[in-house]
Amino acid sequence: MTDPRTHWPLIALLWTTGLLAAAQFAKLTLTIDALSDVYPGMPVPLAVSGVSVVGILGGALAGFFVAKIGARRAVLLAVAASGFLSLFQGIEMPFAAFMATRIFEGFGHLLLVVALPTMMVALSKPSDKPVVMGLWGTFFGVGYALLALVVPSLEAWGGVRAVYVGHGILLVAIFPVLWALLPRVMAAGGTMPDVMAVHRAIYANPRYFAPGLGHGIYTAIFIALVAFLPNALGAVWLTAVLPLANLSGTFVSGFIARHIPASKLSIGGFAVAGVLFAMMGVTGSIAVALCAMFATGVTAGANFAAVPEFNHTPQDQARANGAMAQLGNIGTFSGTPLYALVAASLWGITGVSIAICVAGVIFAGLAYRAARMSAEMR
Repeated sequence: MTDPRTHWPLIALLWTTGLLAAAQFAKLTLTIDALSDVYPGMPVPLAVSGVSVVGILGGALAGFFVAKIGARRAVLLAVAASGFLSLFQGIEMPFAAFMATRIFEGFGHLLLVVALPTMMVALSKPSDKPVVMGLWGTFFGVGYALLALVVPSLEAWGGVRAVYVGHGILLVAIFPVLWALLPRVMAAGGTMPDVMAVHRAIYANPRYFAPGLGHGIYTAIFIALVAFLPNALGAVWLTAVLPLANLSGTFVSGFIARHIPASKLSIGGFAVAGVLFAMMGVTGSIAVALCAMFATGVTAGANFAAVPEFNHTPQDQARANGAMAQLGNIGTFSGTPLYALVAASLWGITGVSIAICVAGVIFAGLAYRAARMSAEMR
C-alpha cells in the first residue's frame, strides 16, 4: 500500500473482526458454569486455556507464517476456520472432541491477533499509527464487554450451544465483507524457517521482542486484577468497571504516543502504575485502584504502538506481533496463578502488582533501550 491516507473504514472493519477474535476467549469464560453442567466431572477450565497454550507454543512462528502467506490470506483463512469450528461447537459432542475444537480454534485466534494489527498499521499514515494501535489494544476488553451483554440472552433462548453458534454466524457473516474489501498489504513469499530458527530470529532482535516483553509483563497484571481485586477491595461491582478504566488508558495512549515515543510511554505507565498500586495498598481507595488500572492501560496501548515505532515493514511488524502474541499469552497464563497465591490479602495483591510494575520498568526498559539502539544503527 502506497496510499498516504489512513483508511479508517477498513481499520474499523479489521477492529470489528478483532472483537470476534476476543470472543473466542470470552465465549468460554462467560459460559464456563453452564458448560460444566454439560460436561460434569470434566476439566472444563482447560477449554479456556487451550487457546493460550497454542499462543505460547506458536506465537513466534505465527508472525513468519503471516509474512509468508500475506496478511489478507491469513485473516480470511482464520475467519473461515474459526467460523466453521464455532458452528461445529453448537453440536453435542464428547468433551474430548470439544477440546479438540478449542485447540484448533486457537490457531485461528493466533493468526488473527498477528495479521489484523499488521494490516491496520499498513493502512495508516505515519502520524496515525500510534492512534490505530491504541485502538487495536482495546479489542480484547471491548469484545469481552460486548459479549457479556448478549450471552445471558442467548443462553436463556437456546442454551450454552447458542452462544457458540451465534459467534460462528457472525464470523461467517463478516467473511464475505472481508473478502470483498481487504487489500493485499504485504507480498507473500519466502520460506518458513525451523522452529528454533524462528525464535532465534525474533529474540535476538530487540526491535521484534521489546514490545512483546512489555506486553507480556502487562498481561500478567490485567486479567488477574479483574479476577481478584474487586473482592480484596470489598467492591464486587468493580469487576465490570476495572476493564473500562484499563480500556480508557489504552485508547488514550494512542493519542499521547503522537507526542511521546511509545516505548518511553510504556515504561512511564509501568512506573506510574507502581506508585498508584503502593498508594492503593496504603489507602484501600477504589479511586486509586481505578487510576492504577488506567495507567496499566496506557502501558498496554503503548506496547502495541511500539511495534511500528521500531518495525517499518509489514513483514517485520508481523514478526513483532508474533512475539506480542507469544509473550502476551505467557503473561496471561502465569499471572492468574501467581495472584491466586495472595488473593486473600489486599497487600499481597498490591505487593505482586508493584513487583510486576518494577519488572516492567527494568526489563522492558532495557529491552526498549536496546531496540532504540538497534533502530539507530540501521
